Amino acid sequence: MTGTVRRFRSPVDVIESIDSDLESTIALVASGGTTFLSPILGRLGGIVCLDGTLRSHLAIVSREFEVPCIVGAELVEDVADGAQIELAIEDGTAVLKAPSTDVSDGWWDYIRRVGDEIAVKDFDVDVTPAGLDQLVAEKLTDEKLDDLVQHMGRAFKPEMTRRSGFTSELFPMLPYMSLSVIEDFHSYAKRVAIIDSATSAEELGRQLREGPNRISPLWIWMIGYHFLCGRECSIHMEKISTGEHKDDIRTVVDFWRRLTLAHRGDGTLDYKDAGFTDRYLPQPVVDELNSGAVSLDADARKQLKRLNATISGYSFLYFCDSRVGTCDSGPYPREGNRETIVRDYLSLGPSSWAYPWATDLEPPYTGFTMALTYDRTKFAEFEINDWGTTFTEPGPLLSAVDEVAVYGYMADGTRALLSPEQWPTIAAELSKCHMTLYQRFAAMDRRERIFAATTMYTSGLRPFAALAGVTDQIDWSMSPKTLALYPEPFDDDDKAAAIFGTALVANDMPGSFSPIREA
Repeated sequence: MTGTVRRFRSPVDVIESIDSDLESTIALVASGGTTFLSPILGRLGGIVCLDGTLRSHLAIVSREFEVPCIVGAELVEDVADGAQIELAIEDGTAVLKAPSTDVSDGWWDYIRRVGDEIAVKDFDVDVTPAGLDQLVAEKLTDEKLDDLVQHMGRAFKPEMTRRSGFTSELFPMLPYMSLSVIEDFHSYAKRVAIIDSATSAEELGRQLREGPNRISPLWIWMIGYHFLCGRECSIHMEKISTGEHKDDIRTVVDFWRRLTLAHRGDGTLDYKDAGFTDRYLPQPVVDELNSGAVSLDADARKQLKRLNATISGYSFLYFCDSRVGTCDSGPYPREGNRETIVRDYLSLGPSSWAYPWATDLEPPYTGFTMALTYDRTKFAEFEINDWGTTFTEPGPLLSAVDEVAVYGYMADGTRALLSPEQWPTIAAELSKCHMTLYQRFAAMDRRERIFAATTMYTSGLRPFAALAGVTDQIDWSMSPKTLALYPEPFDDDDKAAAIFGTALVANDMPGSFSPIREA
């Protein structure tokens, strides 16, 4: 058993502990002949005695109470009050030691489980800070890499069937999505290695926990999943076999694993793993955001909805009709039944993404963070999926928000708290930028739009490279192998849909991703 050490030197110590919860207390005493623990002995979690034998009084009484007791203990070093220790049997001998922080077996057992019809499985692993460090430092063997890829595939496949169709009037979505994930498969291993050598994945993850509106958790998620989608499409097209590129797969998936573990901080890898939540922000950060909140009356709520819709529409367009510029995290608990969702809108102007259509855009702010607070009892169902999108029943979320803080970010990263009186002006200015951007995309021909959107997705590592200070060390040009797939087959919507859909959803595997070992 594992518990907290408490020294008992006299009856006074016993009397002072009478009203305490002692089930997890391990009493440390000097003499095996003493029975002064008798008033509390049956409530203790365990006893460690520094002398005596199995025939000592304390050993006999503790045996009757069925309380674990080590007598004649030899301490290699002093044990302080409040220390966590474990009583165990090793090779037939009773020992006391620091509790094990080895979470590996339990974590990998979780990874190997299948889950329900949408791959939800209770995350029942207690991951302490020391345990998290152990998981991050663990080497990814071939067997564990395969287990992890299969876990990701089982998580991904049902989410693809639950989301809306991949359509857009502006951007041919299946052609650009197919090209972009295949390009990620071709390019990510080299790019990731450069980033990781400059700043480790785990250090990047820790830095990104320090505040909102830095790099979206969605872009972290995409590193592993888009890469594996590209691999699967390549396998389906018979460009590669399942046994090829194992080192590249390990490089990218391990980078994603360490980055994600360090960023989320609780041992989970996805929103789904954590019960459709992501509480990566420390509570003091959330409290600081909420310190600027204002209560909403009917008019302010109407203005908030308009501001949110305006930013959302612009963000979707900026990212080529995709949702990757928006991400919700939380829900973060507050007093009573109240919770806060932190909603980030990232990159609304020139940025580390280096998108050519954004080089001269001048939105009023380069990003926004909204701390949205509501009464959880207003909803029968509440979920944030792995794309960072909140779904509620009854919905929508903003109808139940009664308190909000809205922040706008400057190009230098500083932020300002925006009052409700400012929201209409900001929405109007952003609408003008939206029209400028819309006209640029509308003027493009089909090929230009496909490759603009492909550029959007395949620039996913740029913010991480910027944070690591290695943007100039990476070749960001598109691989000739990817370019060779256009116009045939990826200028054809139907062919692209057949390749993408069959490879990732309409296959005969339990998940979306093939094993790394040859069948």
